[in-house]
Amino acid sequence: LPAAVMRHSLQFLPVDKVHTLIGQLLLQKMATRFHSVALSQLGEWMAWAAFDRWVARQLPNLWPKVVVGYEMCCAETFRVAKSLGITCVLDAAAFHHAAQDEILDEDKYGAKTWAGKRLRLRKQIEVELADKIICVSELARRSYIDAGVDGSRIVVNQVGCDVTKFSAPAELSRSGAPKFIYVGIPAYHKGFDFLATSFARLLNLYPGAQLHVAGDHAMAGRLVTGHRVRTHGKLSHDQLSKLFAQMDCLVLPSRLESFGMVVVEALAAGVPVIVSDHAGASEAIREDENGWVVKAGDESVLFERMLACCRDIDRVRSMSAACAQSASNYDWSHYSNRSVDIFAPLLPGAS
Repeated sequence: LPAAVMRHSLQFLPVDKVHTLIGQLLLQKMATRFHSVALSQLGEWMAWAAFDRWVARQLPNLWPKVVVGYEMCCAETFRVAKSLGITCVLDAAAFHHAAQDEILDEDKYGAKTWAGKRLRLRKQIEVELADKIICVSELARRSYIDAGVDGSRIVVNQVGCDVTKFSAPAELSRSGAPKFIYVGIPAYHKGFDFLATSFARLLNLYPGAQLHVAGDHAMAGRLVTGHRVRTHGKLSHDQLSKLFAQMDCLVLPSRLESFGMVVVEALAAGVPVIVSDHAGASEAIREDENGWVVKAGDESVLFERMLACCRDIDRVRSMSAACAQSASNYDWSHYSNRSVDIFAPLLPGAS
């Protein structure tokens, strides 16, 4: 919880300009702990609706030129904003909910719950009221267009990372058995089950290969076991950067991922990437230069690609420089510049 509060505190901004609603944050964090999808979504709906109402009440006093809302959190805010003539921008970090409900089993079930239906109604209202929708990848943008949203209202601003925090040391020299790494929540939507079965098959041919998992210890342990699998828990950027320096290849076989910042973090560290075509960060991959894009949901294709990396591990390790060079296109400075380009036309007279 302290880490979650710290992430939301925005300490680099003046304290009189920032309000952190601890109650809603606590409620949302507690909701994610429930194994029941229905209860989890109920908690989320309660947290986001309460937050939304609080923000909406501020608008008549603040009267901003632009309101930026995050999905599920701004339906009422956008309603009030439109009544006051305020421009509404939706920060759409995920795919359109129709695509998520079609592909992800948990979302298919969640769409049928009482709270799930209301969360999706909030999303729909927000999309309809938004003057501008910002997506984090072309893949995510396409999901909105496929759902019938006018493409002229949608812009893409790809996220990235602080490249300098992950840059590989000049003396980098990887050796020994092939080492794969997975970073993130070991979850179904991330395709972690595919990775677990692919790696188990790989050990039959390359018993010395290693799989490192940086994420939730307990969740990873339920899907992978054995001395060739090493779990590291949640890591800071500095800790992850040091671990990347020892790895040969990142694997992110997501069933659905609007971007996947860990991809560009790995590239910045000089680590080639195997990523699915359902992850927005696949747009950063140049085939056979800094990684490979595999078909989402196909465990056999993932296994073959990991096997090919083991068979030609020297070639994989030689891709380090190309990886680092490609990551420079995803430094946060580019995101900031694109943000200025997106918002400047919405703020006439601003300098």
